[in-house]
Amino acid sequence: MIGLLQSIGLAKSLCSACGLNFVGKEQGFLCESCLQSLKPYHPMDYSKRIEYVFSYRIYGLYKDVLKEVIQSIKFENSKRLAHRLGGIIKEHIQEYIEEVQPDLITYPSLNLRRLWSRGFNHMEEVLKGAGVPAIKLFKRRDFKPPLAYLDEQERARVVKEHRLKEEFIEYLQGKRVLIVDDLLTTGSTIKRLAYLLMSVGAEEVHAYFIAKA
Repeated sequence: MIGLLQSIGLAKSLCSACGLNFVGKEQGFLCESCLQSLKPYHPMDYSKRIEYVFSYRIYGLYKDVLKEVIQSIKFENSKRLAHRLGGIIKEHIQEYIEEVQPDLITYPSLNLRRLWSRGFNHMEEVLKGAGVPAIKLFKRRDFKPPLAYLDEQERARVVKEHRLKEEFIEYLQGKRVLIVDDLLTTGSTIKRLAYLLMSVGAEEVHAYFIAKA
C-alpha cells in the first residue's frame, strides 16, 4: 500500500535519513538500507548514575538514522515503523531482560494531548514489535507540551504528572521492574517513575532506553 501511495505522489518517496528514493513496504519514511544499518552502539558510556535506578541499558545514540526513526514514529505517527523498530532492538533488549530477570515490564504513559494526537503509545507499539509483554502501570491526565520543548526545571515539574495506577500498587511490593523508554536526556522522567515504584515497595527498578541524547 505504501509503495502504491508513493507511486501516485500521496506518500513520501525520499528516505528521511539518506535522502534517496525508495519504495516502502510497510512504512514510508526510511529505506531498508538505513533501517538495516541500525546496530547497538559500542562502547556506551554508563558512568552517569540515575537516582532510584539499579541499572540501565541503551541501544544507541540519538542521531543519524536512529534519530530519524524515533522522530518519524513520534511526530509522523507511524505505528508500523514503531513495530519495525521493536524488531530491530529485539535481540538487544531480550539480552538485557535475561540479565535483569524482571517480574514485570512497563513503559511511560503519554499525556492526553499526545495520546489523542498520535492515537497510540509509541513505546507500547515498539514493545509489541519486539515481542516483549508489558503492563501499563502509569497514568497521566495533563495536557503539557512534549518534554523536548522544555528546559530542565520545567521538565522536573511536568514529570510529577506521572502517577501509578492504583490497582497495581499492592502488587508491586517486592517486585523487580523494568521500564522501557525511547530517550534518555536529563533522566527526569525515569527518576520520577522509578521513585513511584520504589515508594510502594518495588525491590528494584531497571531501565532500557532506545537512545541517549
